[in-house]
Amino acid sequence: MCGIVGLLADDISREQLARANGRLAHRGPDDDGLFMGDGVGLAARRLSIIDLAGGHQPLSNETGDIWIAYNGEVMNAPALRAELQAAGHQFRTRSDTEVIVHAYEQWGDDCVTRLDGMFAFGLWDGRSPHQPRLLLARDRFGIKPLHYAQSGARFAFASAIRPLFDLLPALPREANSQALAQLFRWGWVPTPLTMFAGVKQLPAAHLLVVERGQVTIRPYWTPLFPPANEHARPDEREAVAQFMTHLREAVAAWRMSDVPVGSLLSGGVDSGALAALLTELSGPIHTFHIAFAAASHDESAYAAQTAQAIGSRHHTLTFTNADFDHLPDVVRHLESPQCSATSIPIYLLYRACREAGFKVILTGEGADELLGGYHWFDGDRRVRPFLPLPRPLRQLVTCLPLPISAAGRRVLANGTSEMAQRFRLWHEAAAPDVVEQMLITGDWRLETETSLSISNLQSLHPLHQFLALETATRLPDFINLEVDRMSMANSVEARPPFLDHRLWEFCAQLPPELKLNRGMNKWVLRQGMAGVLPAAVAHRPKQGLASPHAAWWRMEKLPVWAEEALHPTALTETGDFNVALAAKLRAEHGNGRADHSRLLMGILTTQLWHDMKD
Repeated sequence: MCGIVGLLADDISREQLARANGRLAHRGPDDDGLFMGDGVGLAARRLSIIDLAGGHQPLSNETGDIWIAYNGEVMNAPALRAELQAAGHQFRTRSDTEVIVHAYEQWGDDCVTRLDGMFAFGLWDGRSPHQPRLLLARDRFGIKPLHYAQSGARFAFASAIRPLFDLLPALPREANSQALAQLFRWGWVPTPLTMFAGVKQLPAAHLLVVERGQVTIRPYWTPLFPPANEHARPDEREAVAQFMTHLREAVAAWRMSDVPVGSLLSGGVDSGALAALLTELSGPIHTFHIAFAAASHDESAYAAQTAQAIGSRHHTLTFTNADFDHLPDVVRHLESPQCSATSIPIYLLYRACREAGFKVILTGEGADELLGGYHWFDGDRRVRPFLPLPRPLRQLVTCLPLPISAAGRRVLANGTSEMAQRFRLWHEAAAPDVVEQMLITGDWRLETETSLSISNLQSLHPLHQFLALETATRLPDFINLEVDRMSMANSVEARPPFLDHRLWEFCAQLPPELKLNRGMNKWVLRQGMAGVLPAAVAHRPKQGLASPHAAWWRMEKLPVWAEEALHPTALTETGDFNVALAAKLRAEHGNGRADHSRLLMGILTTQLWHDMKD
């Protein structure tokens, strides 16, 4: 159930609501429906996965005074249904959608704390005709999107941004200059901002209530790490066994489906673990991998080893430079520019899944945020001992030929004891002075302090500080956004079992050394998969999915669509960038003097976004 829209207004046109809903057909090609009541309209597009015949939406309670439009899957729906039936609730379908309606009747807004899985929904409560209310909710990790906007007395929400302009014709389509500035600081647009000035995104793990014309927003969950040095100290073997029990339970829950379930297989331990555990539960499965013609990015040999070990039917496609031609389509589905091109191979992977007949795919997102898998976690561990040294001395050290990444040099030279400051440096797409020179519109100084405000951050172990920041920012705003948009572009539901919140809460209590142990990341997962996955896969360093866009930018001539978007005339017309500096960045990257590929991709995708924002 993958595309929803809703409108609160005195005058609602059925045609208008249907047109907005039609924009989400790719998210739900199997069914569509509308509900119109007094001052409210809800609509949904459905990708049928659970209760194929009975899950039509929007859906109501028995008395027709509570209605829901819902996107996602509640993995503990069978257990909740049994509990609600015992409390006297009557069910007409087997759908998890109806479970949410009755859970709301039973527990009110707190029902969301009982939902396991991924979800975004709009629920209309008209039981009190003089005080109706709309409840919007988004899952704990922002796996599923939810956008909203107001125009005068009209309030609208949707799974994507463009339907909002159908529902709110007076809503301005102007670009959000603050979001653009943040794109070039972080590499992504942070919640609640979007690239449209009048549109916001509901943060992960938050509720939004519209009642008596007032909008209130509040959180309902946060991952809680214990203070440093107050972790439990379990026996390592017991910790590994408990972790694997939780992970198996998560895979068992997240495979729930009335249609076949496949798995992505990158060649790393995360997706390999999911594919192996799914095979234990289901028997032989289909796995999907994207190889790269560029050897530096290719993991196909490792994926093939895992596929052979678990006996999967393995599908491989190969990414070449010609596939960058999908970038305009990708940006159209993202509805936002990005300083990367990872969305292209992700888009192609899910297209291959759909062509093979799969609607549901398990994927490994979340494991790195759960268990300290990214290289910058270990990089920060290595840099921290040098931070007490005077900054001028550290800056001199960065000039030496050390085996350290560009981001690592940046943190070593300018990092402080404050984790939020180092977190910005590790992820920075461009330094503030470069952003100031490059952007000729917007307040480039705007910082996303609200997204970095975690109440007990300073009391945590440094690794857990990092994990908390990643979970609050990059995970929902970049990782989950592109996976949702690229999978849904192909009418595929991507499910990340590592984002099961019960698994997450268990791992939050584990001591840091069971996650990042003497330079080995995801230690507890690697120990748990030893003997299950090939040793070369279980113990290899993380490589990560990326596209070879740095090399693409060094081609003598880019495709026509890209050259047209980057032409000085086009850059002048959109009016965001210093045209001379953009040309300089491209020249320096092209001759190998510097790697400006993230900035250049941000400029290009912003130009493409302008072409498609109407």
